[in-house]
Formats: sequence, structure tokens, C-alpha cells
Amino acid sequence: METIEKTQSLEAGRWELVGPRTGGTVSVIAPSPRFDRDQTIFAGTLAGLYRSTDGGVHWNPSGKGLNSPFIDAIAISPRFEKDKVVFVGTRQGGIFRSSDAGESWFPVEFWSQGASVTALALSPSFGQDGIALAGTEGSGILRSTNGGRSWNPSNFGLLDLSVLAVAMSPDFAQDQTVFVATTSGLYRSPNAGRAWRAVDIGDGEYVVQSLAISPAFAHDKTLFAGTEADGIFRSRNGGMTWEQINEGLSDLSVNWLALSPGFAGDRTILAATSDGIFRSTDSGDHWERVSESSVMAVAIAGGGDKTPVAFAGQAQGGMLRSEDGGKTWYAVNEGLAGRLVVGLWLSPRFPQDGTLFTTSLDQGVERSFDHGRTWEPANEGLPTMQIPALAVSPGFASDQTLFAGCSEGLYCSRNAGRTWEPFGDGLAGTDVRLLALSPAYPSDSTLFVATGDNRILRSDDDGLHWQPLKQQLNEEVVALTCSPTFDRDRVLFVGTYMVDPKQGTGVAAIWRGDEAGDKLTCLTTYRSNNRWVAFGIPATFGDTGMVFAGVHNAVLRPMVPSVSAEGFSRRRVWKAEPVAPITGSVVALAVSPNYADDRTLFAATSDGVYKSATGGLTWKHLSEGLSQTSIVAVALSPAYHDDRQVFAVSLGGELWRYLDR
Repeated sequence: METIEKTQSLEAGRWELVGPRTGGTVSVIAPSPRFDRDQTIFAGTLAGLYRSTDGGVHWNPSGKGLNSPFIDAIAISPRFEKDKVVFVGTRQGGIFRSSDAGESWFPVEFWSQGASVTALALSPSFGQDGIALAGTEGSGILRSTNGGRSWNPSNFGLLDLSVLAVAMSPDFAQDQTVFVATTSGLYRSPNAGRAWRAVDIGDGEYVVQSLAISPAFAHDKTLFAGTEADGIFRSRNGGMTWEQINEGLSDLSVNWLALSPGFAGDRTILAATSDGIFRSTDSGDHWERVSESSVMAVAIAGGGDKTPVAFAGQAQGGMLRSEDGGKTWYAVNEGLAGRLVVGLWLSPRFPQDGTLFTTSLDQGVERSFDHGRTWEPANEGLPTMQIPALAVSPGFASDQTLFAGCSEGLYCSRNAGRTWEPFGDGLAGTDVRLLALSPAYPSDSTLFVATGDNRILRSDDDGLHWQPLKQQLNEEVVALTCSPTFDRDRVLFVGTYMVDPKQGTGVAAIWRGDEAGDKLTCLTTYRSNNRWVAFGIPATFGDTGMVFAGVHNAVLRPMVPSVSAEGFSRRRVWKAEPVAPITGSVVALAVSPNYADDRTLFAATSDGVYKSATGGLTWKHLSEGLSQTSIVAVALSPAYHDDRQVFAVSLGGELWRYLDR
């Protein structure tokens, strides 16, 4: 049991990292071209970008300015030592460029800002010719000739626009050769990516998802292609003919390939698969498994007088490092947190039982019984590790009840997450995205779910029967919460999002659902390109009607009844108070249990945590000590009035604690 006195050891006004959870899924690795000198390497995860400047031993977030956390591609300038230029490709976020070695990032301009960029490659003479190529998911190849400042489609001859990998010849300045891997095969360009021609690598159509070209390609003409289901192909004549080289491979789905910088001499190549890391020292003739972990990406860095260092990005396990050419591996995850965490919940008796839960889209539900210092998985009985919704019973101290929503339906645990069982007749197979429990759930047995097809369902008998709300909405449902006084007023709040077909911009809407949600009224709308709405409702709602909604980079609150655009009306006018920078997003709100006295609330944003002690009128950035600014949830201790503890969790899964004195 943690007493209030123990919090005195915390430094007031400064964030403390509590029980860091490292690891996660690393999807792409990019070492500096002069790794032997600068020891710099970047790692892209599902939860943001990380950088190491000590050879991959320690990591730090490198995402200031990135508005998409899903990093699928990284390309470092060949002149990185001098120009400090790095590019990253994101999922549904386009391309970002840094000119200060990853300290800050800015979006680049091209015709589809919402594109998913899956691969990036820079000319070896990038400093002179400014040529860069980007592979996309569904839009083919984008090409830049001005150092990546602007991009244009370059798909002549490319019959498959789903690109998975791009590789340029090391002798590109002379031969202008580029290879592109797609979902239906391999393509080659002899003119720097202006036009493409299909390359036949064998009988049939292959999904090619990784490429590697010999550093001595000008002389040995050797390159490799890793496929989704057919292993590895090798060409020794510049791609004219190919052979399968799978002897020793137990997994023929090859996620990534990496050649040693000294490949011409040591003939070493690494292959990343779900069945582990495979290594060959004879140019792929034979393979040996050297690690059994599921691996998404591999890289070999170094050269010069130093022994090359190998890296492997695991699925959920973070980063591995090898100092002996890939023979043996060890974890290097200090500072690297790549979980795709989406929520944080504290037990109603947290000061006494120290219980917290998080949920994620890649590792399911995790729980801690010691105030967040150590964590364990809590997924037994759940059909998937992608859990977007969790709800803790208000009576958790006695009933130990949790609910989890996923693509397979609604699940319930009656033992604090130790085991789960399907819950709710008729919900099997339903894509449950959001959950809301009545604050009086132990007595009224009322709960709500929102589904992937934007239906809102209610049960008043603990899941035995479900009925859709009498009034359904056409917009995407993105937020759902009950009034703190639901047992008396039966009010449900709903947040929705849609794209205005006339203007092409997004619109978020705040709805009030009286009669347990059956009677929905739109309270206000707000133009936003972010699909998030976050609710924060003071315990005094029943008396004041005050409610807060986080939309885009602002927190909205209703003013007193006033004159609206339609004239004098009882409809309340809403005021939007900017909180985060214009490129940021408010993703969660937490209201003090004693709001009537302290008027305090907190906002979790992509730029850290903000606090208002003026009922949302003004905001203060609480950044001291917080190294990871992409915060997805904020929660207050139930005893906040006495212990003043605030908790925040980053997208990568790190838990932070703050003493608010």
C-alpha cells in the first residue's frame, strides 16, 4: 500500500518515469552511412521514431513535428555527416524531412498528403542530383529531383501501384538503375525511376516485400529479393535471371534483407522472418537460424576499421544487437518504447490496491498491481491482441470486473483480468470499438458499445439483451461516455467525425443523448482533420451542465445560454480554447474529482500534458522531465485531492507520474 507520505519523495512539478516498459514492434532500421564514426541509428516503430547516437545501446524519441506515429520507411542522406538530412515515410501521413539529424521534422509537399509511404531510397549522389524515390501503398512511386522538397508520381510502366520496397544501385550515378518490389512482382528502371519494366524472377506471380543490392553491384551484379511466401531469390547478372536460395530457411516469408558492408569479401547476408533471424556467409547458398524471435527488419552497420554491428527489429520485443556479424544477439531497448498503447485506467481504489490497466493495439491488456512499476499481460481468453476499448467497473474493488472490446466482440473478466470470457448475447463477431459503463453499473447493469459500423447499442441487464439506440447517427462514432450522474439524468455523450463532402474537410460533432441515449441532440460541431474527440465531465455536471470536449488542438466548453447564430435560443454557445500547437491533437481529458473547488482538468496531447486550473480558460504545459511527448492518456488518482498524483501514458507504453503541488 502506497501512502500519501511516500509521494513526498517525488519532485513536485516534474514528471517521473515509472516502471518503464521497453520494447514493442520495430518495423524499420536505418544506420547512418558513417555509423563507424557517428554511431547514429534510427528505428521506426508503430509508436513513433527513435534515435540512438551511441551505437544503438540507448534510445531517445525523435519525433518532434511528426503527426503520424506509424513509421514504415527511413532514408538517410549519404552526406549525413554534413547535411544532417533524414526522411521518414509514415502510414497515412506522407513524408517528413529533417535537416538537423532528427531533432525536428517537417512535412514535404506532394500531391497526396494522406499517402501511406512504405519505402524510401536516396541517390548515392543525393547531394548533387537531389534524386529521391518513395514507394507508396496504392499510389506507386513518387519521385523528387530537388532534394525531397517536392514529389511527383513516376509510374510509367509500373502495373502494380502497391510498392513494398525500393533499392537503388550503389553505382546509380553511372547506371541509373533502380528496383521496386510490389505485391505482384519486381520492376526495374534503367533511367533513374522515370519508367519501369517488369522483371521475371521465376514461374508465377510473387509478392516481393524486401530487396538488397550488393555494395559491389557494379562488379558482381548481385541482388536479392525476399518474398511473402516463396523465400529468397538471387540474381548474379543485374536482375536478368534469378534462382531460389532457400536451403536452411524454415520460414519462406521474408520481411527484410540486409547485406554486410563488406559483402564482397565476407558474403554475409541476414534475413528477417517471423520464425527468426537467418544468416548466410556464402551469399545465400545456405542459411542458419541465429535467433528464434519474430523479426520485422534487419540492418548491418559500420565498416571502415571497425567490425560491423548488426541490428534486428522484433515484433513486440524491441531491438536486438549483434557484435559478431549476426552470430549472437542481445536486447538493447533502454529508452525504446514501441507498444501501440491507446488507453490507461486506474482502479477506483488505486491508492490502496495500486492497480492500473493499459490496453493496446498490439499487445492487448496489461496490468500492474504495484502502482505501475511492473507489468504483466492479462489476455487469457481474449481472441486477439488488438484491444481498442476497455472499461473498468465502478465497483471494481468488490466485483473485480473489466470489459474489453475487440473485432471479435465484447469480453468480460470477473477476476481483474486474469481470464476473459465472451460477454453479451448477440455480440459475437461484432467489431466493438468503444465502451461506456454507467457510473452506477453495479446497481443498474447498464453499458453501451459502439461498433465498427457506427451503431450504438445499449444493454440494461448486464449484457443479456442489447438494443440499438432509437436514433442512430450516420457519422463515424469516435467517443462515448456517460454522465457522472447517469443514474439520475440518463445522459450519454457521443463524439462523431465525418468528412464534409462539399469542402473536403473533417467535421467533429458533440452529441447529447437524453433518455439513455435514445434522444440525440447535436450540441456543436468543429472543423478538424483529426478523428479524435475526448470527453471530460466534472462530477458537478448534474448541477452545472458543464462538459469539456477535446477536438483537434483545442478543448471546447459550453458558455452560459446565449445568443447563437440562429438568434436568441436556449442552445449554449461553445468556446474553443487552443491547448496544443496547431499541428497537435488533444486525445484525452481528465477532470479533477474536486472540480467544484479547484476547477482543474488535464489534457493529454501529441505535445505532452497540459493543465488548466481555471475551468479550461487557460492552460499550462507540464513538460518538465517528460522525454516522450506523444501522450495518449492521462488519469488522476482517485485521491487526487490528497495525494495530487497525475499519471500519463505515452503511445509507446511508458508510464509517467506527476506530483501536482
